Amino acid sequence: MSFLITESRDALPMETLPAWKITHFYGEPARGCVYAYVRCYVRGGSIPFSVTVFDGAPRKTARIGFAVTLDDAVQTYLFVSCAKGQGGALWLYRAGEGGDTPVRQLQMPALRELSGSDEQGVYWGAEGVLPAEALREVFGCVPKAGDLLPAGAFLYDTAESAFGSACPVPPGCMAPGASGFGALVVVPY
Repeated sequence: MSFLITESRDALPMETLPAWKITHFYGEPARGCVYAYVRCYVRGGSIPFSVTVFDGAPRKTARIGFAVTLDDAVQTYLFVSCAKGQGGALWLYRAGEGGDTPVRQLQMPALRELSGSDEQGVYWGAEGVLPAEALREVFGCVPKAGDLLPAGAFLYDTAESAFGSACPVPPGCMAPGASGFGALVVVPY
């Protein structure tokens, strides 16, 4: 499953970008199958992003995140995880049999938190940037138009095993997990 994202020289308003929606749910989340999505694009080798979760009263353990790799062969990926009122974190993960594991935390610029309501309900979210420096440090390069980036988006709760994903996930896998990646296709704007 692939999803098109834009490469742009200029900053783009997030609300103009397509939403990569969480549409596959595994188990029964305590808060139900919550509507959530990620929006992102490539700019100067960085990946500006926005996450939105339509849950007005999430538990403190509720998270939304997305993972991306520029080199699937090395079995590592970067994972951005966001929580309402708690900011975000950037982790380097290693894929492996028996589950993926965090290797180390990396520096990520502060997020701008969002909240409000619209015709779909009450939401919380955040906007931020996955910096080119982190991508270059881990993969030795940055994304550009024409690239196919293995990636996944996940809605999960650290206190339960049920989760949602933007792409199908094989049975027995957890979030985040490279086994549930689709692909972001970077196209010129």
